Amino acid sequence: MGHSDGRTYRGFVRLWHVDDGWGVVESPSFADPIWVHYSTVSEDSRGILADGFLQLFVGDEVEITVEHAEQDEFHLRALWVRSIGGNRDEKSSNR
Repeated sequence: MGHSDGRTYRGFVRLWHVDDGWGVVESPSFADPIWVHYSTVSEDSRGILADGFLQLFVGDEVEITVEHAEQDEFHLRALWVRSIGGNRDEKSSNR
């Protein structure tokens, strides 16, 4: 496991792979994008269950807790994510 400061940040969903259950969030608090797995999406999120995964929508604003960790080419990984608003009509999943 990596290191987390335990703080909650805000960001936006840049892409979401519905079929694979992961995506990327960008936050002005970090220079690097944040890798997100469906298992970290809060059940009280605006995300919905799709293909067995809790889903986020591209453009949605989120609250996120982050750790510094290596995940594929990413250096940041989400520990917890909750969608709090945004572009719900954007159902593009970038499959």
